[in-house]
Amino acid sequence: MPHKWQAIALFAAGVLAVVYYYLFAYTIRSITPSETYRLYLLGIVHLPVSVALMIACLSKEKEEDEYITSVRYRALAITMFWFFVLRAILEMMYGSLHTFVFNRYFAGLDVIANIMGSSAFRTIRQIIGLLGSTDFTMLIYIILVKVLKRRGIENGNKSILLPNGYRKVGWYLFIISMVLIVSVVILNCILLAHSNSYKLYENHATLLRLMIFIPYIGMLFICLSKEKQEDEFIRLIRVRILIYFAIFYLVLGIVGGLSENLFQLYQFKTMNNNAYAAMIFLLIMRMLSWFPLLGTVYALVLRKVLSKNSIECNDEE
Repeated sequence: MPHKWQAIALFAAGVLAVVYYYLFAYTIRSITPSETYRLYLLGIVHLPVSVALMIACLSKEKEEDEYITSVRYRALAITMFWFFVLRAILEMMYGSLHTFVFNRYFAGLDVIANIMGSSAFRTIRQIIGLLGSTDFTMLIYIILVKVLKRRGIENGNKSILLPNGYRKVGWYLFIISMVLIVSVVILNCILLAHSNSYKLYENHATLLRLMIFIPYIGMLFICLSKEKQEDEFIRLIRVRILIYFAIFYLVLGIVGGLSENLFQLYQFKTMNNNAYAAMIFLLIMRMLSWFPLLGTVYALVLRKVLSKNSIECNDEE
């Protein structure tokens, strides 16, 4: 997008963010149980902030050249890694680890349970959630582009990418973890049909939450592994595919967030929990936005593009 849009979008995002957080603070103080729908309305109000930040991220610099492309790749790779790590930590703190600690069939974890139930732990979790949000990640990306451009350093990827051998380890971890996750889900569905198996079902549900963390590690190895021969051309392909996937993820997040807030408003107003079409749509959106799945698709697309380019080069020779 044109360069001048960046300043306008950042100003609009700042104004909208101030309005949103003011409304959020006011709503939290004054809300009653019968007015819970106001929180979902706030979720819709927040979406323009994300849209404005996305426009700022997609705006050109004053001078676009190969060096700026290198800077963008470096900034985008760092921010995506930042986002991935913080989201994985948040998943463990709020989901997997939380479920494991507070499962009543596990004993001897009272100390950890007290820590996780403390106000300090909740504050830390909220801070990590804020730092790992898409809005903050987009802001980090914009700042990194400016900083790296000013520093004028070589924006290589040597400090980011892992050796090529890590890709196989990543694929093994991802495939094995997906097989285990599907097996546990099927087992849970079978156990759920028997009322006397709830204890075993809850234990397996906890195991499932812990296993969900493994695909994140596999995806990290897959996406951050070098090719056998790294050069400027491969870097250019990486940055283009990475940008497309980042845009796809942001658009999917905005559409999914809007849909979920509208669905929650519909449920609250009508007290109708049988909107199966909407629930199926939201489930599909969540599956499509699952970070390990997106990461593996990114790696497959990159391999396909590189393979096609290699075939074309051989044909030309």
